[in-house]
Amino acid sequence: MNPETSPLTSNFEVYVSKDTFKFNAAHFVAFQGYRERLHGHNYQVGVRLLGRRTLGADGYVIDYGNIKAVCKTVCKELNEHFLCPMYSDVLKIESDDNTSTNIRITCQDGSSFSFPKQDCAMLPIVHATTEEIAIYLWSEILKGLNSQYLAQRGIHTMEVTVAEAPGQQATFRWEIPQQARQA
Repeated sequence: MNPETSPLTSNFEVYVSKDTFKFNAAHFVAFQGYRERLHGHNYQVGVRLLGRRTLGADGYVIDYGNIKAVCKTVCKELNEHFLCPMYSDVLKIESDDNTSTNIRITCQDGSSFSFPKQDCAMLPIVHATTEEIAIYLWSEILKGLNSQYLAQRGIHTMEVTVAEAPGQQATFRWEIPQQARQA
């Protein structure tokens, strides 16, 4: 069967989830009228890439090693940190200045926290939910894998799954923006 015309080689899906795609982090979810207690999870991450074309000359849609390297790096950046939602609409997040060693968070209910700055992962999200963490990780993994490289490999969609506990996970799937694939 000719691999260039075979329908068996026109659509691919690659999924990678390893024990090393993990991070342990603290967080709490806060929204209008509600704040969870501060707690932590042992998060697990998985990545799925979808493409429409034949396999590359090397026989891969993408080398698993590329995905593993990027995911390990992204997870390591969050490991053993407090996940701070920088764009929260109910938390006041501040530090005195660039030399301050602490991040102060004041909640809508009047409670407050002070964390060492180096222990905080300042994330561009509104809520520290698994769903928004999945969106953030999607963006960071896309940067690491390089959208142009993915386009060259025929990959058009990426999905990132984040589990905070067995049986509790969120998946974010989004087509890689066309302009990112052409940049």
